[in-house]
Amino acid sequence: MSVSDDDLDRLFRAANPAPPAEFASLRAKDIALRENIIRGTVTPVRARRRRWAWAGATTAVASLVVVTIVVASILLPSQQAIALTPPPLQYSNARPLAEVVSDAHDALARPGGPEQKSRVETLSWGWSIDMAEESVEVVPQYATFTWSPEAGASTVIVAGESLWDDDDRPEGVADSPYEPGEVISDVATPPDQFIAPPAVLELDGADRSQLAMALESLGVPEDASSGQLLVGIGQLLSFWTLTDEQHAVLIDMLVDAGGVTVLGETKDREGRPVVGLRVSDDDSPYQDTVLISQRTGRIVGMENELTEPVDFIPAGVVGYTMWGLPSR
Repeated sequence: MSVSDDDLDRLFRAANPAPPAEFASLRAKDIALRENIIRGTVTPVRARRRRWAWAGATTAVASLVVVTIVVASILLPSQQAIALTPPPLQYSNARPLAEVVSDAHDALARPGGPEQKSRVETLSWGWSIDMAEESVEVVPQYATFTWSPEAGASTVIVAGESLWDDDDRPEGVADSPYEPGEVISDVATPPDQFIAPPAVLELDGADRSQLAMALESLGVPEDASSGQLLVGIGQLLSFWTLTDEQHAVLIDMLVDAGGVTVLGETKDREGRPVVGLRVSDDDSPYQDTVLISQRTGRIVGMENELTEPVDFIPAGVVGYTMWGLPSR
């Protein structure tokens, strides 16, 4: 099977714009090359842009994490695109937004929440396609990212359970080469190669202007839509485990950006009770959803869904990331 450079370019152009200048050293092609080197499947793929999504990645910042290039389909030799995605979450009991935010604030005001720390643990899912081998693997990944300006950064990615058993795996999806719990990658970044905006590294406390500066340094414009803001929040949460007070401010910022609607209550991919809020981004073919814990009020998940086919990519869930799971 061959996929033209133009098709690959259209795939990445369909996503959000490239990251800001601070991260110019890490382009999509660099991410793809690094992933293929680790897998031993280096292929000459030219890809100019990738979505700064949470699917299959802990963070898109240079040298911080090994990520998978994610799309929502596999191209079989017949050149047919087949959607092989998790089912969308089902919501009910969509209460007024003000009520959902008030409940979250009440939960976040309770004592006992985490302190701010430069250690982030996530569970993410996304497509990983090997163009050379005409195969696709679908493996949820646990990632632990720790960093400090003095020591640099460490990223460990561990394979999770497959989405499908052997007897119900869809045609075209290969068995994962990794056993659950197996280390997929372990990357250490020395301090002199650790690249991140100062406003992110120096974040301390729940001052709204300081959080806004950190998000702006990650490419969030001053007049951002709630959808643009959520992408920046996802990036910020890839650096820091934030306090309850900081989560409360971020939720308020999302609501103040406008266009937030309540989808309702559901359980996330790990069975935790959450409330889904849909954010708006009129210029994107994607729909992004933030999941707020009904128990803690914290942002514990984000899901990304393609609303309509883009070239050869069918519509459907293209990825998710969850935070706040028990440490492994």
